[in-house]
Order: sequence, then C-alpha cells, then structure tokens
Amino acid sequence: MRFRASREIKRTKIEIIPMIDTMFFLLVFFILASLNIIDLRGINIELPPSAMVKTPVRDPRDVKLEVEIDANGNKYVNNGKKIPADESISKELLAAVVKQFRGQPSAQDLSVMTVIIAPDETTFHEHVISAIDDSRSVKIGKFAVR
Repeated sequence: MRFRASREIKRTKIEIIPMIDTMFFLLVFFILASLNIIDLRGINIELPPSAMVKTPVRDPRDVKLEVEIDANGNKYVNNGKKIPADESISKELLAAVVKQFRGQPSAQDLSVMTVIIAPDETTFHEHVISAIDDSRSVKIGKFAVR
C-alpha cells in the first residue's frame, strides 16, 4: 500500500505595498477628520487705541519725483506746469519734494531720493542731462531714466 506524501507546507507571503497604501489612507482620513473637529471661528475684539503710537517717519525713497520731457525739451515735474526748455527745474523739484515730504527734508534724505526722468522718444540728450544737472543742484543723488 502506498501512502501519499504528506502535504507540502506553503510559506505565506506578507505583501507590504497594500499595507503602505492602507496606512496612507488611514493617515489622510484622520487628518481630514481632525480638521473638521477644530473650530476655526474667531472672536471679534475692538482693542483700545494706544497712547504710545508714533507717526511713521516718511522714508525718503518713497517720495515720487518724476520729470517728463517732451520732444521740444519742455519739462513737467510730477505732471505739473510746463517749464520751458531753457529754464531750470530745480525750484520746482524742491517745491515738489517739500510738498510730498510735508516739510523741509535733510540733505541725507535728498541724497537717497530718486528722480525718474521720462523723456519723449525724440527728446534731445541735452535736455535729459540738464534735468539731471538741475536735480543734482537740489542735492538729489539718484536718477532713473525711463
């Protein structure tokens, strides 16, 4: 009589990839569930005004000075009145600085201010240079040509 061989024992395999996917799904589920638990509403509070509030010091780099020059050499400081090509704009520049700065700026403030010079396409170079020279006579130290 022949006996059958005993059953072969198969080794079981533990698949790790489906377990990782399941853990990620659980993690996402718990994060989303915890976000719904937190009450995200706030309380409207009116705070009393402070007696120690200082008026902010105006940064001289924020002062906008723009000199536009048309084809004939006429200049306009901050879109103001027309200044003929042969006249200096230093007085108008200083008036614009005082107006925007709300007072007389110091020499150090003037040295960090920027004048934006916007010439027309056909403006001669001499008019741009005269605008720079007039700005330097007021002690303004930085220029940008648009």
